[in-house]
Amino acid sequence: MLKRVKFSKEASFEFRESVEWYESKAKGFGLKFTAEIDSTVEKIKLNPDLYRKVVENVRRIQVTKFPYSLFFSIEDDTVVILRVFHNERKPLQWHGITRH
Repeated sequence: MLKRVKFSKEASFEFRESVEWYESKAKGFGLKFTAEIDSTVEKIKLNPDLYRKVVENVRRIQVTKFPYSLFFSIEDDTVVILRVFHNERKPLQWHGITRH
């Protein structure tokens, strides 16, 4: 099991922006979104190879209960969250990643 998690600058921004948006829609909803992201990260830590590679060393996992995916890579013993990506956006909006 991997122990460390790091969010890229882009992922941190997207995460904060999404939490704020959900919280503005309903009090406490931002916390629910945060809990789902935390749960998704825990799944990655348990078995990162379970999730499909989308390009080179980048993998994708769907967030439960929210229309988001986390794109991540593994660097040594660390899960690096590269993007917190809303599923309505086109994959090409993220530095050329396409679906395989």
